[in-house]
Amino acid sequence: MICVVYISSAKLGLTHSEIINIVEDSRINNEKNGLTGVMLFNSGNFMQLLEGEDSTVDALYKKIEKDRRHTEVKLLLREPITHRNFSNWTMGFKNIEKLKETKPELLNSFLTDDFNFSVYQKNPYRALEFLETFKRII
Repeated sequence: MICVVYISSAKLGLTHSEIINIVEDSRINNEKNGLTGVMLFNSGNFMQLLEGEDSTVDALYKKIEKDRRHTEVKLLLREPITHRNFSNWTMGFKNIEKLKETKPELLNSFLTDDFNFSVYQKNPYRALEFLETFKRII
């Protein structure tokens, strides 16, 4: 089993409705394929974690790289795992911008980092920590 974390930028003009469709389709497909994970969206950027069997995760990631609904797909982390961290989530999703509006008390400097890509590219484990922290507080 492996875990993959990547970041990307939404295609210009991608609507909230289109993002929700991506999430709903992902939930259906991930359940069929035995995948779990989470996707966050903030200020036009995605961060996603996928967990599952190596070949299944790798095949999906290759498909994601070619998906025209986003650009600048950057792999932060691909590593073996012994257990799933998001076992109950076929595809958890949260729009951070909406969270800022509805639950500002949850936000601290860690969550208001606005997906600083350079931070996560320099330290991919910080992205993993961010996602795991996010799971615990939401």
